[in-house]
Amino acid sequence: MPKPTYTLPFLSLLLVHSFFNLEENLKMANGQKIWCVVNPSTPHDELLANLDYACTQVGCSQIQLGGSCFYPNTYLHHASFATNLYYQRMGRHEMDCNFANSGLISLSDPSSGSCTYESGGEGNGISEDKLSETWCVAKPATEDDKLQENINFSCNYVECSPMQDGRSSTSCEFQGTGLVVTKNPGYGNCSF
Repeated sequence: MPKPTYTLPFLSLLLVHSFFNLEENLKMANGQKIWCVVNPSTPHDELLANLDYACTQVGCSQIQLGGSCFYPNTYLHHASFATNLYYQRMGRHEMDCNFANSGLISLSDPSSGSCTYESGGEGNGISEDKLSETWCVAKPATEDDKLQENINFSCNYVECSPMQDGRSSTSCEFQGTGLVVTKNPGYGNCSF
């Protein structure tokens, strides 16, 4: 596989930090589809480890050059696509999306453009109490310029330093580039 371009996740982190621990109206309904994505704050070496492991377990031809999910050619996007394939094939158990604590269960479809992320249905073992707190992160396929637009937009409505609450079920839309996840995407000393 050609080496993807690595984009720093800090723009995604700002987006996450600026908007919202979404609590209202996000209860898992019967048939709620779920996906697994990689935490945008996952370090580069862990993204590679996730990608390598998942691709040894499931086919990753879609993220190869010429595949429907090759672009954007970033480790975050490729690792998220591969970890989701693994998660779906292993039965959608919460532990199948752990990936050394760098996986996030998404309640929003991370598909983008011609790249469709597989979802076999609702998750096994995802309890209602896991859905009591949710966060907003950028889709793995979101380009840096779009992330910057989202940050600029968000910071027009909230004080970005320190970040404030602004929660609602529609606050994570960002023109189709946001995902609602069920685990705090903080990493190391960075907490949301």
